[in-house]
Amino acid sequence: MNSLFHTLYFEATRNCNLNCKCCSTKSNVKQKYVDVPTKLIVERVFEPAWNLGTRMIDFSGGEFLLRKDAFELLKIANDIGFKISIVSNGTTINQKNIDKLKSILNDNILISLGINSFDYDNVETRDFDAEKTLKIIELLEKNGITINMCVTVGKFNADSFNKTLKNIDDLKLPYNRIPFTPRNTPCHSLMFDKETMKNKIYPALLEYFRGYVSYVPFFLNEDDYKKHSNQDSLTSKVPTNPSVGCWVGSFYGINPEGEVAPCPLLLDNISGGNVYKQNLKEILFESELFVKIVNRNNLKGKCGSCKYNFTCGGCRVMAFYQSNDIFAEDPTCFIDELSDEELIELEKKTYKNFRNYYRMTNFGGVFKKE
Repeated sequence: MNSLFHTLYFEATRNCNLNCKCCSTKSNVKQKYVDVPTKLIVERVFEPAWNLGTRMIDFSGGEFLLRKDAFELLKIANDIGFKISIVSNGTTINQKNIDKLKSILNDNILISLGINSFDYDNVETRDFDAEKTLKIIELLEKNGITINMCVTVGKFNADSFNKTLKNIDDLKLPYNRIPFTPRNTPCHSLMFDKETMKNKIYPALLEYFRGYVSYVPFFLNEDDYKKHSNQDSLTSKVPTNPSVGCWVGSFYGINPEGEVAPCPLLLDNISGGNVYKQNLKEILFESELFVKIVNRNNLKGKCGSCKYNFTCGGCRVMAFYQSNDIFAEDPTCFIDELSDEELIELEKKTYKNFRNYYRMTNFGGVFKKE
């Protein structure tokens, strides 16, 4: 059974070779940053993370493979026992690097690629052509590399979102949705609101089980979840077996300077402490922020009293960026606008797709447990 904080989203560098205008990490091709040394990462991040129960690391940036010691870090993490994922913009994925990755990691590798739309909407936030991403997918599949897709969604691509997910589903690839946030950019107008969520984004999310790794609102009855996970709100603080709904408590993020946040999208804006100055255990299990955030009784408004408090939890990111309060109710959730009959139907559909997703994670899927 997966523990709390089983997955670390590790931003190992801010250096990048693209110039996306809404980059959440302030990365761009013109600015150069000094990376934290290898030895310090191993001692302050890898080793304590493993000892605390973290079993998967998503290596990200900037563009992670631009680090001179990227392959050394991957080898060390692999030797420790971590499951490895690399979040890439695609520019560093070529046959030479694939061969090197396979020689170091064998089959212990997942590549996460971003695509926000398969048409013109993609260029609104990404400095990379969708056709190039499709060619990289073909290359990875040819080499037997497992792939996950990341779709950042906001008002800019809400109209094409259903088509985007269908295209990904036709490729038979798992994906996770990422709500657009103004983490390091003044692009607040691109964030989706409740109306957009209800009428455009949620109907698409509901259709495809390969994306059930993480999204909210997640109308999964706690008893139905327990049938498969043996977890409920009496035995666990957040659902981790598998993780569903809001992943706060299942994963955590560390930015290139060592600040630790409950979600990568909150990095640079909220922190429980700095891993290069404090012990990771103190941050995750003793800091006020993390102790409170994994107790969903601390959530406010409709998220605090919701029947799906355990399996959903509301989006802490949308709560923070629209109210400056990480514990506030999710302002994009529309549960209060549904009739009892409508909610029952959505719950049935959610459970059906959750069962399919659960089978995928346990029988040859991407997000296997130990």
